[in-house]
Amino acid sequence: MSELVLHEAAASGNYHELESLLMMGRIDVNFKDAEFGDRTALHWAAARGNASCTKLLLDHNADPTVRMAGGWTPAHCAAEEGRLNSLRILHEHGAALCLAENTGDTPRRIAEIYGHTECVEFLKSCCDKFLLIEETDEQRKLYIKDTILSQGRKISAAKKLETS
Repeated sequence: MSELVLHEAAASGNYHELESLLMMGRIDVNFKDAEFGDRTALHWAAARGNASCTKLLLDHNADPTVRMAGGWTPAHCAAEEGRLNSLRILHEHGAALCLAENTGDTPRRIAEIYGHTECVEFLKSCCDKFLLIEETDEQRKLYIKDTILSQGRKISAAKKLETS
């Protein structure tokens, strides 16, 4: 059986089919579709805002930090589409919502680009509470840069503080 049926069920929001496929236990829940940028079923469910499918996949050990082409996580996909419900479920399941993709954009920055204000505020509240232990120094710098830019400050001011 092709793992792509799992992707189709997640993308279309067909909870019952998705549940049946997962219960069979013969499909890799984290299978990446090379023809669609290495997306997993969780990327599709999160991007489409299928909250029940997102939760079901996470309950069946879908990796909330799995990266597709470009380094996007399911949180990036949800942020791009303004799917606050998906972001909340990812957060409830311990997903790292502050990780940057390959060019340095975090899910919050993606939500800002697409004008999804509620998602931006939610992600800001999640990421302001803590800096993730698994973040690299470069990701912390990008997160701080995003924070400074969102407050309208100049990067040069931050560099002066950094060297002091």
